[in-house]
Amino acid sequence: MISKDRTFSVGQLSEILKACFQNPAFKGIRVYGEVYSIRLGRFSYIEIGDQGKLQTNSPLIKCAFSTPRGDTYGLSQVQVGDVIQVEGDLSYYAHGSAVTLWGNDVSLLRTQMGKTLLARRKTLEKLDRLGYLDPKRKRPIPAYCRRVAIVTAKGSAAYSDMLKTLHGRFPVSTVLFPAIVQGENAARSIVKALKKAGEGDFDCILLGRGGGSKSDLSAFDDEELALAIATSPIPVITCIGHTIDTAIADMVSDVKAITPTEGASLINPSLDEVKANRELFLRQLRETFGERIKDKEMALDGFRQRLEDLSPKRRAAMRLDALKANFASLTKTYRGRIHSEAGKASARKDALKALFLSNLKSARDKLALFGKTLESLSKENLAKSGYALVFKDGKKIVSAQELRRGDKAVLTFIDGRKEVEVQ
Repeated sequence: MISKDRTFSVGQLSEILKACFQNPAFKGIRVYGEVYSIRLGRFSYIEIGDQGKLQTNSPLIKCAFSTPRGDTYGLSQVQVGDVIQVEGDLSYYAHGSAVTLWGNDVSLLRTQMGKTLLARRKTLEKLDRLGYLDPKRKRPIPAYCRRVAIVTAKGSAAYSDMLKTLHGRFPVSTVLFPAIVQGENAARSIVKALKKAGEGDFDCILLGRGGGSKSDLSAFDDEELALAIATSPIPVITCIGHTIDTAIADMVSDVKAITPTEGASLINPSLDEVKANRELFLRQLRETFGERIKDKEMALDGFRQRLEDLSPKRRAAMRLDALKANFASLTKTYRGRIHSEAGKASARKDALKALFLSNLKSARDKLALFGKTLESLSKENLAKSGYALVFKDGKKIVSAQELRRGDKAVLTFIDGRKEVEVQ
């Protein structure tokens, strides 16, 4: 018996509770119920509750299995909604203040979808017939939202995370529409808040809560809530704070996020992103305008060049340049030919000079020879050689036929004349 006046620390009370669950009465017990959630891994966990109860009201027992070498209990064959029996030992986990049934055997009592799962399936079938599950009907969130409606529990950590993320990223106006997000009346409360938010001037609605077990999140599988989200006149972002299962609310919302923080981050870009995009846009704009201006300048230069080429002055200048080039070419050609002909003329001149000198020498030699011959044939030389000139009647006689017997002739010698008579 523990004294009423005795005070315990948290650690002492935890030790007492742990010792209580070590009682043999809690060893090897068997519990049966409907499977509400399953998570497989090195340590596998199953939540079971009473059959036919609403998940929001049903007490749950967490069953744990150590499966380091794989699934040795057949847990992979168990589905949500099945009725199973688990045999194991109850234990108290002081750190989490949780009671866990560590199972060592699992028996499948009845394979069924379960009331909750059947209701979920019927809801999904109805929503599908109405076209609310079609991804094409989902609306985009405006790039820049001015006013945001928040549907969540007032004073919750999820609400604080949403506000911190929204206002830390970009200036925005927010209005809270408080709702119960867990329990029997949660779905009805959320529907009421959504309808009020849909009547306001908002760019989007942010609906969410923090994480929890499957039973904690069961309100988000409600048919009335799904219809309220699907028919909302304002785009809805759901961020229910879970990663294992997808709630029906996520399926009909316009955008789904995992956590409230992620959901808030989908609304508006951050100021840093805006600044970075602005700098990127300005840089691209400058580059684009620079390239456009460069292209226009090149085109303008091309037009200017074409105009210059087509202008009479340009064409005359081009023609003059061509004529000058042609003249220069002809000048060069003729200069070459003149130089060549000059060389040939010089060679001919030298040859003619040599020939002339040779002929001159030959002529001089002949002249000298002729001079000597003439000198030898002069009157004096002829006279000295015994020759005499014969004249008849003052006329020189050059042939014997010109003289007859009895003609008188004059013989002219170097030293005088003698008259003779031809015999």
